[in-house]
Amino acid sequence: MNFIVALQAEAMPLIDRFNLVKRSDTRVFPIFENKDHRVIISGIGRINAAAATGYLYRFEEYSQGIVNIGIAGHGELSTGTSFLANRVLHSEEKTVYYPPPILEHPITTSALQTCDTPEKLYPHPIGYDMEAHAICSIAYRLITRELVQIIKIVSDNPSNPLESFSKKTATNLIASQLTLIEEIVEQMDDLSNKLSPDPIILELIQQIRSKFHFSSTQSHQLEKLVKQANALGLEITKISSIADSADNAKNCINSLRQNLEPIRRLS
Repeated sequence: MNFIVALQAEAMPLIDRFNLVKRSDTRVFPIFENKDHRVIISGIGRINAAAATGYLYRFEEYSQGIVNIGIAGHGELSTGTSFLANRVLHSEEKTVYYPPPILEHPITTSALQTCDTPEKLYPHPIGYDMEAHAICSIAYRLITRELVQIIKIVSDNPSNPLESFSKKTATNLIASQLTLIEEIVEQMDDLSNKLSPDPIILELIQQIRSKFHFSSTQSHQLEKLVKQANALGLEITKISSIADSADNAKNCINSLRQNLEPIRRLS
């Protein structure tokens, strides 16, 4: 499982709990890992968060799900409360992301608005952060959206405004929710294993990749589309035929997308 966090203070409880070791060959963004889990520290803001998400998926072995964890302001919830984002928006973006409600856990859910600067007025009874919308914008292109979840812990609200950032407070808030985080990650790992394709699908993906030159991003998009097509009941021969009719990687991806759209609407 991949954890994306903005700050090292937020990462430290995860690094300690999962006994993660810093990867030595990743200079752009720090990555701490073990066999099953990894944390990437993006830095604050949408640009950093988007770049870190894309960077993470340059590594083939990191194609599992994503959990974005961090502190957030909230217009209604008490400080120290954890919540799962059920709607992720940005005031200047048309696209709204809806992480599917796949988790069986009595955690509070809330809308989450990503802002370009820290929200100090809390105008609505929702959460406020600076990264989640950007993470979804990249991750949704690369993996199935069920495997992208956003967990935030409330650090400030109208009664307790965030006047100054405290690294210790951020660390303590994440540490207080480690049991919850482990339970959610376990469920997501189980789902990821269920969504893993059989060897025939993996072979088909490799065959299609061999036909054209796919960039790293296109390669992940292809894998996601083929897995979705198989899950939605599209026959392997049909998937192969769609790929054969394309004349380059971009057309191949677009054709798969167009053929899947009517099936998605009916499912």
